[in-house]
Amino acid sequence: MGKQILAVIVGVIVGGLTIYAIESINMVRFPWPEDLSMEDKEAFAEYVSSLPVDAFITVIIAHLVGSFIGGFVCSKITPNKKLLLGTICGVFFLAGGIMNLVMIPHPLWFMVADLLVFIPFAWLGAKLAK
Repeated sequence: MGKQILAVIVGVIVGGLTIYAIESINMVRFPWPEDLSMEDKEAFAEYVSSLPVDAFITVIIAHLVGSFIGGFVCSKITPNKKLLLGTICGVFFLAGGIMNLVMIPHPLWFMVADLLVFIPFAWLGAKLAK
């Protein structure tokens, strides 16, 4: 049981770092204005709405790849229940994605597409690691 919990934790950490690394590309391509604060909800919403489509696609790719890698790593570590535990990593990523969508306004197409990648790609990563 301990190794299974550790596998999920490591999968989520590695997947989360992957997501962070890929999303950092957007921070270089589309830096925040210096006076922008996430505390100013209106200004931040305006900034997000000004981003081009490829910025949102980069985020979806980050979530897809991070979920895949998280499920893969988790499945490689755990001795059994590989698909289940890899999918649980995807559930953690989905929860984080939902929190992100609640806190930051996004276009509807992005919200739908983004929520559809976490669990299937974590499962696919676990399946390929098996």
